Amino acid sequence: MKPFRSSLLIAVLALLPALFLVQGCRSTQPVAGGEPAAPRLAPTVLLVSLDGFRWDYLDRYEAPTLAQLAAEGVRAERLVPSFPTKTFPNHYTLVTGLYAARHGIVANTMYDPVFDASFSLGDRAAVADGRWWGGEPLWVTVEKQGRRSGTYFWPGSEAEIQGVRPSYWVPFDDAVPAAERVAQVLAWLDLPPAERPVFLTLYFSDVDTQGHRFGPDSEEVAQAVRVVDGYLALLVEGLKARGLYDAVNLIVVSDHGMAATSSQRVLLLDDYIDLADVRIVELHPVAMLIPEAGRTEAVYDALRRTPHLAVYRKEDVPEALHYRDHRRITPLVGIAEEGWSIATRERYERNPARYDGGAHGYDHRLPSMGALFVARGPAFVEGLRVGPFANLHVYNLMAAVLGVTPSPNDGDPDAVLPLLKPAVRPP
Repeated sequence: MKPFRSSLLIAVLALLPALFLVQGCRSTQPVAGGEPAAPRLAPTVLLVSLDGFRWDYLDRYEAPTLAQLAAEGVRAERLVPSFPTKTFPNHYTLVTGLYAARHGIVANTMYDPVFDASFSLGDRAAVADGRWWGGEPLWVTVEKQGRRSGTYFWPGSEAEIQGVRPSYWVPFDDAVPAAERVAQVLAWLDLPPAERPVFLTLYFSDVDTQGHRFGPDSEEVAQAVRVVDGYLALLVEGLKARGLYDAVNLIVVSDHGMAATSSQRVLLLDDYIDLADVRIVELHPVAMLIPEAGRTEAVYDALRRTPHLAVYRKEDVPEALHYRDHRRITPLVGIAEEGWSIATRERYERNPARYDGGAHGYDHRLPSMGALFVARGPAFVEGLRVGPFANLHVYNLMAAVLGVTPSPNDGDPDAVLPLLKPAVRPP
């Protein structure tokens, strides 16, 4: 086993006293017993993403802070992501309540035939270009209705959408230490009421990174779970120090799960089609292909004979996937069987070991793709366990907690009403 950042967890926890000393409790006044008095706080949601945290990791691995939040609030058996079970599409679905085919972020990598331009999560200019981002993310909803928002990393938050940005936002840089991210969010909560955001986000990628490298059943993932739980402990202690632990609605989610893969389970497209016949937009585990003129049917017929691969014309993608009606969805879509990878021979032979580990992107209904949902705070029922529900509904849930009118979306407001205390439920 390769060592992971166990020392990082120790360092994070060691930073707790210094963090509280530096940030202070400017929004509270101490009372006789030495505990800070809870300030009067407008309904506030702090949304935390633990990228790649599969729903069952909470039971399989050590995460005492997250387990405590779940015991004190609401936990879903699993959060069902939308297809494709990729990072950008599902983070954006969480904050818009829209399927990928509605909000337009149909993959981590995509091509727009109208723009004649490509998008990838590593392309900083594209990520910050508002023309790619459809729908209305919650920070825009909040800002348009006279409130403030603050995003410490979230797909879409770096772009101006509908002419609006969050009041406070930070360009993505995964090298920023977790303690610094937590400190900034707490500092936003320290602001005077007129400047304080009511919707905030945080993002951590550790579990997803280790899941890709070593697979969901690895000790490295177990250790990453302990590390991110330490980040949550840092956040919780910061809230308690400010008297805000029972005033802020803390929602902890993930975007997708993870399935084990192997270099022995790889489909090589070269074995079935001539690569000159297609433009490959994205490859693994969903192949997004644009055939050359006149070659669509030939490529489709060839790929239909590929084992462990379901291939569809765009208009024939199963309705349950909600993945037909956007121009960025390619004419042919191939979906690998769970645990299988799609590659070209050149890409595979360059580094076969990259396919040993884990992947996501598969059919969203698979249990292995299930994500995390835990919520605790004054708006949520205490000690409630609910069955699986779609991440489409999280947008309406947060809008109800904040008391803002949601933008039209694909979610069902009634689906999440049981999670909320009766006084919070909208009419």
